[in-house]
Amino acid sequence: MDYLDYFNDNQRPPPRPERRLLKDRSNPLNDFDDLHFLDRFRISKENATEIIGLLQPKLSGDLVRGTPISPSLQILIILRFLACGTFHRETGDLCGVGESTVCKIVHKVCSAICELKKDFIKFPNAAEQATYKVDFYEYGNFPGVIGCIDGCHIPIKCPSTADAEEFRNRKNWFSINVQGVCTPTMQFSNIDARWKGSTHDSRIFHNSSLYTQFEARQHSGILLGDSGYAQTNFLFTPYLHPVRPEQQRYNQAHILTRGLIEHMFSVWKNRFQCLRNTLRFEPRRCCIVIIATAVLHNFLKQCGCPDPDIEDDDDQHVPIPELANDRNGLAYRDAFAALLINVP
Repeated sequence: MDYLDYFNDNQRPPPRPERRLLKDRSNPLNDFDDLHFLDRFRISKENATEIIGLLQPKLSGDLVRGTPISPSLQILIILRFLACGTFHRETGDLCGVGESTVCKIVHKVCSAICELKKDFIKFPNAAEQATYKVDFYEYGNFPGVIGCIDGCHIPIKCPSTADAEEFRNRKNWFSINVQGVCTPTMQFSNIDARWKGSTHDSRIFHNSSLYTQFEARQHSGILLGDSGYAQTNFLFTPYLHPVRPEQQRYNQAHILTRGLIEHMFSVWKNRFQCLRNTLRFEPRRCCIVIIATAVLHNFLKQCGCPDPDIEDDDDQHVPIPELANDRNGLAYRDAFAALLINVP
């Protein structure tokens, strides 16, 4: 009998491998109406479809290991995370994927978005600078402006490295200090997102390629910054204590025009709530996420996406004492203010 059992076993066909059941993943574009989709992703279905069309070629054929996840669903997952900044488990539950898979997708898709930085974040060329000067002047009556510059702190978790305390900013929480320059249409024309929270805004600018370009007179125009920057012949700051009429008019035009970048930061952080919540990655990956949101911000502005409602900003601006400016810089400002009072 043992022999017959052995013989019969050999005659049996080999067992079929178990069929792997694919998970039924949800598709938020189909699962939600326009209003509920906007509430969860902070952009419309039309804008989400445009982003999918932009990124899908970069992700096609690059499926997550294991059960394949379509590029379009990967993009919707990253849009959900950037819009809300929730834990990966909550993002995965909405789209029917696991927590670890969401983590992989966030870093992979954000890196793909960052590759588009040169296409969507560009400092104006000579022709564009001439247009910017007109647009900025029409907005705030400050002549010669081609950009407004400021720093913005994005909260991150405490790094597990020896230099962790260097990420603690003057407001006593851990952050990446992001330098941004805005256009008249509140888009990024330059962004630097690699500095620790304790780094001073002026130091970031002084060590940037943009500063080198202005020093070499490669740009025909000026930047407007707050008192956290040093007054130079190409970066103009406000008077802390304006007394004379020309100084008061100068400050009025300066504050109105430079307000564009503060408004841009508010729009940017309200559309991508992950920038308000604490980014729970290592600093290098936090920087990638920050750049990715800036690229998407510019893309959406160029697509005509309406700005989200501005919510209360918990990251209130903390005044910085005016830096010690050299005499040449102060002389430039005084001469400029004297000319400004004669401009109609």
